[in-house]
Amino acid sequence: MTNPHVLASIVRASEQCEIVAHQDILDANGVKLWAKNQPISRALQQRLLERKLQQPLESCLRAEDGVTHAALTEQARALLDTKPLLLSGVGPWADALLADIGLLPLHPVAQLLLTAARSNTPNAYQHGVMSMLLAGALATEAGGDRYQVRLHMLGGLLHDLGELYIQGDYLTTDGLPVDRDAWRQICVHPRVGEMLLQRQTDYPRELCRAVGEHHERGNGIGYPARSRQISRLGRSLAAVEVFMGVLGTEHPDAWEHAGLAVRLLPSEFDLAAASFASHAARRHQALGSQPSIPAPDEIWARAQSHKSAIQAALKESWLLGSLAVSPRLTAEAGLVFSILQELLLACDALGLWAPRQLVGEQLHELHLVNQELNYRMQVLPRVVCWMDDRWSGKEQAALDRIWGALRGERLEEATS
Repeated sequence: MTNPHVLASIVRASEQCEIVAHQDILDANGVKLWAKNQPISRALQQRLLERKLQQPLESCLRAEDGVTHAALTEQARALLDTKPLLLSGVGPWADALLADIGLLPLHPVAQLLLTAARSNTPNAYQHGVMSMLLAGALATEAGGDRYQVRLHMLGGLLHDLGELYIQGDYLTTDGLPVDRDAWRQICVHPRVGEMLLQRQTDYPRELCRAVGEHHERGNGIGYPARSRQISRLGRSLAAVEVFMGVLGTEHPDAWEHAGLAVRLLPSEFDLAAASFASHAARRHQALGSQPSIPAPDEIWARAQSHKSAIQAALKESWLLGSLAVSPRLTAEAGLVFSILQELLLACDALGLWAPRQLVGEQLHELHLVNQELNYRMQVLPRVVCWMDDRWSGKEQAALDRIWGALRGERLEEATS
């Protein structure tokens, strides 16, 4: 059956540009639902929802006056002109990357979905264009040839097409999922995008795979597959996704935060990502913008609070792993323990838990660590448990002790 979310997006987009059937649209029994060369309209929407099609809908349609190379280039120029943080990341290679946009292969299916995104979710479309530029810049700085640079640019542009296939109101105003069902939808969108490109376009398999990996991490705590074997392009797209998440704050020190996010746990990202962010931060600092940070005592107190919460959650996850409530719960507890231990040790290695009087110039970095830890501690329960939340009451109570400790709640002594 046709996905209702992408169908609704395409139909809405057809009200702003002409989208036509480039072949007869037939149901599974060969009954013609829509004739070739006929513009689609809302009259077609209900028919498509009720029938299984012989060919995927996306392959049957063309956006005649949709997103073009010229439109992408114009959007990219506008973003570089209005977003200093983006320009700081892309600046040295901006002209070359803008020229390369016209050479990117836009498959009709990809062009159709980009058109739908531009009409329905302009922010998501902008996200793709900005990611395209950052991915190209990252590949260029890392010494990639022109083919690799353009492949990275395509990956950045197309990596989130899978989001068109999931419910649109799955995020709260602060960017976090509204509930676990919403989180599960978010977690599958990379795989949806990978399958779409693999089955309905002629893009290289390397590109399709990387789209499916753009939320994976080298230490196995990403999604949707928790894979540790990530392709080079997939690692680059994952780093770009982190950059975009931080740059969206538009804080003057966003590039410093982005650099810390990709180097905090060395097992997660390549050194090239941290180097790229560091160079971008220097370019942005040269513009003279100064970040405002909380008072030193506030930064220190918050860091100690994070440290105490992580230590308490470490203890609870170790205890849960030793209780052997169930094999899968033991495995989840072990995963949580390894993640938290890696976070704690990474902060130790950075010297961020040093006595207050010794921190000195590290206060700004400690402030950035606080922001990053706060985010990671919020999403950890969903990252760990998204694939299976059908826990028994006893299992859920045991997990809740870990999450409560991570939130800084005082816990009663566990009883067997």
